Amino acid sequence: MIRPVSQSAERVTRLPRPGGSAARSAIVSGPGTQSGVRVEQTTDSRSLDECLTRLSAGQQRLSMMSIRQRIELLDQCLMGVAVAAVDWVDVACEAKGIPTDSPARAEEVLAGPVAVLRQLQLFRSTLLDIQQSGKPRLPRRLLRKPDGRIGIPVTPCRGLFDPLVFVGFRATTWMQSDVTLDNLSDHVAASFDSSSVRGTSVVLGAGNVSGIPAADALTKLCDESRSVFLKMNPVNAYLGPVFERAFRPLIENDLLRIGYGGSDVAAAAIHDTRTSDVHITGSNHTFDTIVWGPSGPERERRTAEDDPVLKKPIGSELGSVTPWVVVPGRYSRIQLKAQAASVVASLTNNAGFNCVATRIIVTCKQWPQREEFLQLVEAQLARIPQRVAYYPGAKERYEQFSGHSPEAARALLGRSHAGVSGSASSTAADGSTVFVAGTHGTQDTLPWTLLRNVAPQSGVPLFRSEAFVCVASEVPIESTSTEDFLVKATDFCNQRLWGTLACTLSVPREARSHSVVRRVLDESIDRLRYGVVSLNQWAGLAFALMSPPWGGHPSVTAHDIQSGCGWVHNALMLSGIEKTVLDAPLVVLPKPVWNPAHGRPEAVAWSLFSLMRRPSLTNMNRLAVRAIAGALTSPQQSNL
Repeated sequence: MIRPVSQSAERVTRLPRPGGSAARSAIVSGPGTQSGVRVEQTTDSRSLDECLTRLSAGQQRLSMMSIRQRIELLDQCLMGVAVAAVDWVDVACEAKGIPTDSPARAEEVLAGPVAVLRQLQLFRSTLLDIQQSGKPRLPRRLLRKPDGRIGIPVTPCRGLFDPLVFVGFRATTWMQSDVTLDNLSDHVAASFDSSSVRGTSVVLGAGNVSGIPAADALTKLCDESRSVFLKMNPVNAYLGPVFERAFRPLIENDLLRIGYGGSDVAAAAIHDTRTSDVHITGSNHTFDTIVWGPSGPERERRTAEDDPVLKKPIGSELGSVTPWVVVPGRYSRIQLKAQAASVVASLTNNAGFNCVATRIIVTCKQWPQREEFLQLVEAQLARIPQRVAYYPGAKERYEQFSGHSPEAARALLGRSHAGVSGSASSTAADGSTVFVAGTHGTQDTLPWTLLRNVAPQSGVPLFRSEAFVCVASEVPIESTSTEDFLVKATDFCNQRLWGTLACTLSVPREARSHSVVRRVLDESIDRLRYGVVSLNQWAGLAFALMSPPWGGHPSVTAHDIQSGCGWVHNALMLSGIEKTVLDAPLVVLPKPVWNPAHGRPEAVAWSLFSLMRRPSLTNMNRLAVRAIAGALTSPQQSNL
């Protein structure tokens, strides 16, 4: 039933086109691509028909597979990802305009093959538990809230050296109130409670982060036991051939097919009777079009009468206006610098084209260290090279959300010499300040931009729509105490900011030690309507950890979807989830690989890749040596 690696490695299963031959490849240039990047042609109707027929057969096969056979498939995928990893990173960097000597290459290693390897290892561990006892093995010590809600520790994970790699990181997934100790088993790995055929999922892949399409497809396959038609986003369709190599065992067993093209291909797959459900990582506008139809009177009627075009289940991750709340208090200089570096990393990662990139920095106007903190953020932004604005529409969105055209921002910034930090600012009549920064700017890049001192009552577009470009704002809130700030900041995030995906809080140690402040902090964490609430480190790390469920808060409806519904990653295969809380140190030592001032991030990233590929003390020791060396090396030294 499962072909040996030696056999499946002899050929690559391509999407067939009329005549039965494999889909051709083309060398194209255009939005989201660089010259010479390989992109597949559009999947036509005949090819799609054959894909869905094969996936239906594969779904029947999957329903009859033993757990041991599924584990063997994941083992083969681990080998496939390892073989394809270098090409995976190279093609992504080429398409995004990342130079071969840039520290930003580490992002593509970590968010691509490393994240997917970790997901495969975690699902493999869960399947081993199911093989042994019928259910994933939950931690012995579950947490409880005063109202009885259950918390399940999901990080650190067994077998991957998490206590050494992520020192002090703890993630807890809190379940909804109707999940009790008596029925908890019903909310764990439910798809394995019977051997029934589950169906074929249509996954509409994200165009920004290379690991997302693969991770979404693997979630459907492993957690929900479905075969998958993965429709690549045109922005990163160049990854399709890489995925075909990496996941060849799934393709050879008719559990995965990869399609290419635009909305017409997606619509045909979604509405085909052979597909059972849909998952999209993209925009809320695309979600609304899929569920309610094109904008206009007919959509309005359907929405009012609760008569969606799409009658199938749909899961989604749709982005957010992501806040970072800085709780006032006394931070040491080291803690303040570390928190500023984490904020900067969340702003600049992937050139700002992340759904979980920080868009709003919420501060206390009366906080004595506010100006010092913001100056640290600005100083670090000024030293980071600008990035190619590779995502379609970036320059138009930059002007919409910054209030400046790219040309005006470049003029404000002026010329900055190579290797020299650069920044400039201007103050508007309302007291807000536009800060632009970054080195090595060109006509293809955009400057890092921070709008400071934006009033919380203002109607700036950045509050109500995801910018999806390298623009953020700082919003100071008037408050009389730390407790007052926490209440007001929570209300501001819940009521004024669009989205329900993730939120980060910087929390000084004194806030945790003061009983009254700690109580209000816990209440704020509980009240924040986000799928992930992270303390002291960027919430995007919860995405990369792969064990926490990732998705928007479950309070949304299809009529106002916000950041989406449903969960991906979710290594313990939980359902009935409310949110995950990630608790991390204020200062991570040695200097973490995501720190913009790390000296050797790509070398450390590849060491982490080796550990995820083959967890062992030897690989752990190699990672530790490179992590320490990178922390002690300046970025300038690492380029020599």
